[in-house]
Amino acid sequence: MAPRHTTNDYGTAANHSARWHRPTIFANHVLHWISSIIVLAISAYFIHKFSHNTHLIYWVTLAAIDVLLYLPALGLPALSAYKGYLAPLAWIFSYLWLTAFIFAAQDYNYAGGYRSPTGVGKHNLKKTLEAFAFLAFFTTLVGQFLEGRLWDLQRFKRGVSREKHVGGGSTAAAASGQHAAAVSV
Repeated sequence: MAPRHTTNDYGTAANHSARWHRPTIFANHVLHWISSIIVLAISAYFIHKFSHNTHLIYWVTLAAIDVLLYLPALGLPALSAYKGYLAPLAWIFSYLWLTAFIFAAQDYNYAGGYRSPTGVGKHNLKKTLEAFAFLAFFTTLVGQFLEGRLWDLQRFKRGVSREKHVGGGSTAAAASGQHAAAVSV
């Protein structure tokens, strides 16, 4: 007889689905944090060495806030009490990083790439900033779905544990139904 597996709402085995979920969230957070640090470093270099505009200030501000907020988030997937509550933060930051990527694409793909900072070559650094701004956007988008899935897995586990602790509902109903049938006979 084949081993029986408990399945979740999506038909996959609940234990198999949850086993790799937290390490995947951790890897996503690390990749996002590194991308934010790179964007922060390049844009801070441009501000320090050359003239700056609002796009550079936006990138530095967004990356600095993101680095500070995601620093504690790196260890959260290791905690069993963590249920994926960073999904709304990832949702907000995905839009902010999308805006940062759009700014980079506008500045570095048109007019010879001489915008932000104006008149400065450094095309490799500019393309690197654009690439890591996109990577930061993509990892927040993926993180939003992973965090939401973790919350969903925890919700499913809570529903199963409640049934186990309460008595499953069906056994209690069956017992009271048997008692009622015995009384009426």
